[in-house]
Amino acid sequence: MIFSVYAYPQPVRSSRKAVSFVRKLLLVNKFYHDKGPAGGVGRYLVQEEEDLRTAGWDVIPFAMADEHARPSPWDRYFVRARDYSRARYGAGAAGDALSLIWNREAARNLDALLRETRPDVAHLHNIYHHLSPSLLPVLRRHGVPVVMTLHDLRLLCPAIHMLRDGEVCERCKGGNLHQAVLGKCVKDSRAASLLAAVETAHQRGRGLYENGVQKFICPSDFYRRKFIEWGYPADKLMHLPNFVDLDFWHPAAIPAAAGQDSYIYFGRISREKGLRFVLEAQKLWEDGYRAGTIVEPPLKLLVAGSGPCEGNLKAKAAQLNLETIKILGPLGIEDLRRYLGRSRFSVLPSIWYENGPMAALESLAVGIPLVGSAIGGIPEMITDGVTGFVTACGDPQSILQGLLKGYRLRNAQEATRQWAVEHASRTDHMAKLESILIKAADGK
Repeated sequence: MIFSVYAYPQPVRSSRKAVSFVRKLLLVNKFYHDKGPAGGVGRYLVQEEEDLRTAGWDVIPFAMADEHARPSPWDRYFVRARDYSRARYGAGAAGDALSLIWNREAARNLDALLRETRPDVAHLHNIYHHLSPSLLPVLRRHGVPVVMTLHDLRLLCPAIHMLRDGEVCERCKGGNLHQAVLGKCVKDSRAASLLAAVETAHQRGRGLYENGVQKFICPSDFYRRKFIEWGYPADKLMHLPNFVDLDFWHPAAIPAAAGQDSYIYFGRISREKGLRFVLEAQKLWEDGYRAGTIVEPPLKLLVAGSGPCEGNLKAKAAQLNLETIKILGPLGIEDLRRYLGRSRFSVLPSIWYENGPMAALESLAVGIPLVGSAIGGIPEMITDGVTGFVTACGDPQSILQGLLKGYRLRNAQEATRQWAVEHASRTDHMAKLESILIKAADGK
């Protein structure tokens, strides 16, 4: 899941004309808002609902009834909120564990909602853990076709990120889910890892997603290929890239700075983002400049965001005795824009299989090139030497070379903005999504 570094504005209404009759969409996600842990998926959900309503759809949400859930005529069917962010023991823990694998309340409530609303099609986002695949047999029994967006790797990897000891791990491939337990891959706990492995084994063993979903949408082509590689049917997987609000994320919205003396990372501060490697690259840049082996004076590294590794990041910067770093913490949108105006490029040094990261799209949309790792869907978003540079994953020397190339890149604003216009238009994305939903509703 993604944590926002800023407060996102209200979605812009689509200008597309309404369809001639009303279709009903069941929109399902564990969160029905874009606050806190809902992050990027929550933002997408809000925008999808807004645009499809404008296009003439009747959108029926189904989610958890947590404290931030938006009001809805259908919220009486929402499911009791559970917190799986940390391992629990004692009273209630066993019931929560069973609900993680099969949420009977969610199945009952969805059954009642479907009897009342009779939607034409369902679009599922993140349902695992809090809602569970118990929803899928209910949808099938009611004859509701299902489209699901794959935002992460949870259906393949019990720990979501396919990381172990800081490196990409695919040991669970082929059903070897005991590897997640051996590696304590979930919350560094054998108990939590065992529960997640049982959950994954249950849904894979019964083919719940493979048989219960008509079409899977993959924001990166890398994810489409990875799911095929792990045994999902190719004819059910399709690539639909993420979008960015091109009106909101626009070069004209970025305040002009006296000089671009920085580069920026903005996003979640967590292990899989690989920030320690960019800090090590920054140290190499400082040392090389002092020694005279690097001509370019180091730009200041700006780090905006928050997350579980924020303390580790500060400790690493202190250990390296970095002089050219500023850890900004979470920013409001105007502050983020101000720092973007000072930045020659953005950096995304991830060490996991990123899908279609929003920070990358937002950077390109405002005309700022991207230096990113050669992993997951990141290379699909970079035209090397034009809109940015691709670096070896987890390699400080390679990252340093990418930073130096980013320093030297000039007049890239038009090319990066044009890439975003051609590949990440919200209007185009929603039109394609609507077409996918209509075809699914019509049994095509």
